[in-house]
Order: sequence, then structure tokens, then C-alpha cells
Amino acid sequence: MASSERQTKAPAEDTSLISKDEPGEEESLASGGMVDIFHPSRAGYLAQYFAVGLMSSGLPATIYGFFIGYLNVPAYVYATAGVITSIPWSFKFLFGMINDCFPILGRRRKPYMCIGWTFCCVMLVLLSMQPLPEPYWCRDDDGEYITTVTSADGKSHAAEPCNEEASRQGGHFAFFMMLASLGYVVADVAADGLTVEYARREPTSKRGRTQTTAYMTRTLGQIAAVAVVGIGMNRKEYNGSFDWGLTFSQVMLVLAVPAGLMVPISWYGIEETPKPAVGLGPYLKLCGKLLQRKAFFYVMLFQFLSNLIASITTTAGGLVKNYWAGVQNLQNQVRPARLLTRTPDPNPNPNPIPYP
Repeated sequence: MASSERQTKAPAEDTSLISKDEPGEEESLASGGMVDIFHPSRAGYLAQYFAVGLMSSGLPATIYGFFIGYLNVPAYVYATAGVITSIPWSFKFLFGMINDCFPILGRRRKPYMCIGWTFCCVMLVLLSMQPLPEPYWCRDDDGEYITTVTSADGKSHAAEPCNEEASRQGGHFAFFMMLASLGYVVADVAADGLTVEYARREPTSKRGRTQTTAYMTRTLGQIAAVAVVGIGMNRKEYNGSFDWGLTFSQVMLVLAVPAGLMVPISWYGIEETPKPAVGLGPYLKLCGKLLQRKAFFYVMLFQFLSNLIASITTTAGGLVKNYWAGVQNLQNQVRPARLLTRTPDPNPNPNPIPYP
């Protein structure tokens, strides 16, 4: 009797999120098989991250040489320029919600990539067309800025500027940089959504490869941008030491080129299957459920608090680098590039010498 009951008992319902395409295949979080991100039909996928790396490092890299060296803006304006350039990153959740809930032509990724890169390119071109004022400080015969003069009694004091108005013209340059950042962040959010879709289809033995490759590609773009700005904008007008180089406007035009190229690359180099929109109500309800999960909430809390604490800096940082430490533009770019390429030290020095 007991044996008969065991034979007729229905199998338990499978509630696992793990799925298999075929019997014997490795487990994955979504069906469809692993996506080959190196296939020619998906050439635009990794190109998204390389271009985002160019923009996310290229735009901030120009701030020190242009705002401090060329315009000589007050310390709070220099700090504000850096903050508002990165403000669009704070709205990634909103852009992601728009992607999922309001697809265009049935597609949730490609159209937003094209819109974002188009907007970014237009803003960079407009920024390159803005007339540059004359530098704040006067220059000597060698092209160096005359920032101090020595009086008859041997004391040094600040020199008279040649164009005092320059220090008040940083606002509209920072505004255009913020709009350009808004464009590439919209494209980056769409690319991140595609990354999640691809990553969910990875089998257990290869899980994480898609995300690792994507962010490694973005890092390569960041290194390339830092090198271009560090060397190209190392002119004496921008706190550099070269007699040659690119102007701020020319650098913006250089960055506009890959942004413009990403529009057709995004449309023709991204493979996306049309999907139905996710309703706004169910989407917000799902977000509420995720926030109620302890693991998710603690990770989000960590991200919030770590960024809050790490972002506490002094507005005097730029002026300290310029007037006290004498940091040139190329030197200012070396440290970000070094941080991007470093590997963890297995035996770190407990009392490291601070890097300026």
C-alpha cells in the first residue's frame, strides 16, 4: 500500500530560478544559451563600454587644466564643475525604469542607446563651438603664466590678471559638459540592461565573463581618454609644460567623434529582440519587494553610505594641487591612469606614503 502511494505521488513543483535549455546542459538563470558577445552581429555591445569609458574619463580629465589653469575659477566653482559633470549618474535608476517600461518600436535598448549618443555628440559639438575667452593670467615670452610678481622690497604677491572676466565664465562650459554626460549615461544604462540579459544566460562555469569583459573594455576606454587628455592638453595654457597640444575646444571635438560614430554602431551592431513593455505599476511593485529583501537593502545601503563618506572632500583641492604642489596637467592624469591599471598588493604597506 505504501509502495503504491509512493509510485502515484506527483512530483513537487520546481520553484528554482535556475533553468536549463536542454537536458544535460549547465544551469543558467535564463534560457536561450550563452551569448557570444564577440560575434560580428553584436560588435556594438563592447563598443558601448569603450565609448562610455572615453567619455566618463575624458570629460572630467579636462576640468583641472581648463577650469583651474586657463580660467582660474574660484575653488568652489572648480569643485562644482566636477560634481555637476557626474550628476547624471545619480539618475541611472530612473533611466533604467524608462528603458523597461517605455520601449520604442518594441525595443528597450537600441533606441535609447542611439538617443543618448546623439544627444552626447550634439552637446560636445556645441561645447567645441563655444568661444574661449582669453586666459585669466598674463603670459611671459616663454608662454608661462605670470601668477606672482616681486616688489621692490623683495616680497612676492599675486600678479594682476590680464582677463579677470575669465574666472566668471566657467558656468556655461560646465553646463554643456553635464548635458554631454547625460547623453552617454542614457546610453550606458541601456547597455547595462543588455549586460544583465546576457549575463543571466551564462552557464554556471562561465558566469561573470560577460560583465568582466564589458567593464574591462570600459577601463581600456578610460585609460585611452586619460592618455589623450593628459598628453594632448599638456599645453602651458592648461597648466602643462608643452608648447604644442590641443585646445579645450579641440578635445571636445575629438570626443564628439566616437560619440557620433556610436549612433550607427548602436543601431546596426546591437542584436535585440523586441519585447513587450513592463508595466509601470508592476515594475514599481517589484522594486518595493526587492527593497524588502535584507541582502538587497544592505548592499544598497552600503553603496549609499560609502559614496556619501567618500565624496566628502575640500573645495580647496584644485588650488592646493596648482599653487602649493605645482601639479601639471599631465601629472594630474597619471594618478587616475595608475589607479585604473593597478593590481592589489598581496602585502600592502601598513603605513603607505600618501600620493599627492
